[in-house]
Amino acid sequence: MKKLALLFLLVVTIGVAAIWHEPTEPTLTQAKALAEPAIASSPALQNAKIRSLDPQQRPSTTINRLPGSFAGTQVDGRLQADPSGNLIVDGNVRRVFDYFLAAIGEESVEASVTRLRRYIEEQLPQPAEGQALQVLGQYLDYKRQLLMLEKTYAQRADIDAMRERLRAVQQLRAGIFSESVHQAFFALDEATDRFTLERLAIRRDPTLDAAAKGAAIDRLQNSLPAELLDSLAPQLQTELHEQTRTLQANGATPSEIRQLRQQLVGNVATARLEKLDRKRQDWQRRVKAYREEKVRIENSRGLGETDKRAAIDRMAAERFDEHERLRLEAAEQLLAAKNS
Repeated sequence: MKKLALLFLLVVTIGVAAIWHEPTEPTLTQAKALAEPAIASSPALQNAKIRSLDPQQRPSTTINRLPGSFAGTQVDGRLQADPSGNLIVDGNVRRVFDYFLAAIGEESVEASVTRLRRYIEEQLPQPAEGQALQVLGQYLDYKRQLLMLEKTYAQRADIDAMRERLRAVQQLRAGIFSESVHQAFFALDEATDRFTLERLAIRRDPTLDAAAKGAAIDRLQNSLPAELLDSLAPQLQTELHEQTRTLQANGATPSEIRQLRQQLVGNVATARLEKLDRKRQDWQRRVKAYREEKVRIENSRGLGETDKRAAIDRMAAERFDEHERLRLEAAEQLLAAKNS
């Protein structure tokens, strides 16, 4: 997705959902606090609704005025009204808001907010238009109050402090937004935050060994809805890959790698990963043996080229099934590159 929009989401989305590496926990909160002042101090957030554009002026005219870094992008999310003309409140609404507000920094807050208001007017009929503008006002007010809330909390990485902050943020949201908007905008974030904190508490629990931590992680993951598990998977995979690579670079033993996996993704996933490891190692061993025998055949002086090719094909058919043979050539090339 758009780089700038993703950057905006990274620095202003609230909670500990993106805190996957323990050493970065305080830094993320500080980054979010630094991102808020421009929004909080702008008088544009208090402005009344801007007049509607000419009906002939379509959304593309406003989109084209976005800063240069938005070139070639499309609005993330969409605004919709139901058959009665009321705003359909879902996560798309927040994504639209964040897409336009991501321009802050390349242009003034006033320009970004004005463009977003005009886009809302162009996209929605009444009463959905007025409802969306009302939610936008609440969203901007939430950003301001969030900045104030952040200033009241010390930048500590202990579990109790993070839980206290999460409760305060949830209370702030509940006080500003209706229940439907609160859930549509933040339910997934808050569930992710709770998972992250609980997993961190398990990892830091000195009374649990690696196996017990893995079992606790399994129970925690089993309690999550499928949607949340799907959204967490890429982040968990990235974290596991990065930390595993770091351990391996430092000469970690298989036992240490196993303990890391148990604490990050649980016992069930660890067993699955170990099974994949064994399959990968077996595949690499078979490819290596095939490659060595293939080289021997190619260097044989007693066979013609046709016989050599036939012998290699027979060997491949004997040692690999049909699907494996489809990736055999690529595997050979990787092995050759690794050994060169």
